Amino acid sequence: MPLRVLPRHSILALLSAGLTILGCQKPQQPRTPIARIDNQTLTLEEVVARFDSSRGVSQAQVHEYIQRWLTQELLYQEAVRRGLDKTDELESRITEIRRQLAINALLDQEVYTRLSQQNPEEQIQQYYNENQEEFRLSQDLALISFILFAEQGPAVAFRARVVRGTPWADAAREMIADPATASQIIAMADSSYHTERSLLPGELWKAVLMTQRREPSFPVRTSEGYYVLITWKLSRRGEIADLAHVREEIRSRLTIAGRRQIMDRLLENLRARHVVQILMSSVPQDSVTLRNQE
Repeated sequence: MPLRVLPRHSILALLSAGLTILGCQKPQQPRTPIARIDNQTLTLEEVVARFDSSRGVSQAQVHEYIQRWLTQELLYQEAVRRGLDKTDELESRITEIRRQLAINALLDQEVYTRLSQQNPEEQIQQYYNENQEEFRLSQDLALISFILFAEQGPAVAFRARVVRGTPWADAAREMIADPATASQIIAMADSSYHTERSLLPGELWKAVLMTQRREPSFPVRTSEGYYVLITWKLSRRGEIADLAHVREEIRSRLTIAGRRQIMDRLLENLRARHVVQILMSSVPQDSVTLRNQE
């Protein structure tokens, strides 16, 4: 039977109609075929399921997918016709893939999902206390908060509030609560760590170095607007990093260590349930070359 590919205008029409069906009908509704090779059919629903539904699917994406499907299906059917789907090599590769997938499923069940990602705070604190030398800074690090204003006036007014004694967080909340000034706020960040390289634009690091700790900077004019920042702490290279800065790194280390312990216990239990032998002595000396370990 000759290959029959739907014309492009028919594909686009089906796509438009099919997307409407997907949005209005229940999952059990009939599927919408959009391409066919012999007795193999590709449906619109199968294509849409391959994409991120939150972003939608364009006609161009569907058309491109159809072409890929046709190519793959033609090649697969020819491989089947030649018997290449039943070779010993293919069966061996399929067996190995199935083996790895089964192992991964076991590890997901026994190692990864059984270990909580939320390490107790006291465990994180203990690790930090016992390994502080590992957390010496390789560059200066500043703990800062900032607000970016569209115009200079609100930036000056905000700084004046903090200078008069209003706590930074309270002053920020007051600015956000006032519609007149809230519309002037472009961005803000509270108590975030930055190095000279990560704090952009570059004018902001100069403000960090020139401003007294816990004092709001004068508005810093940039191409983005006017920044007002406050430096809570400036740690120099070679000093030990704050726990808050390395907390996630410690959490990651503890998680990896915990998984390793669970893995070790799992293997120990499995070995106890099976007869495990290493039969190197049964290998003929002339059948394998073993390199001496240095």
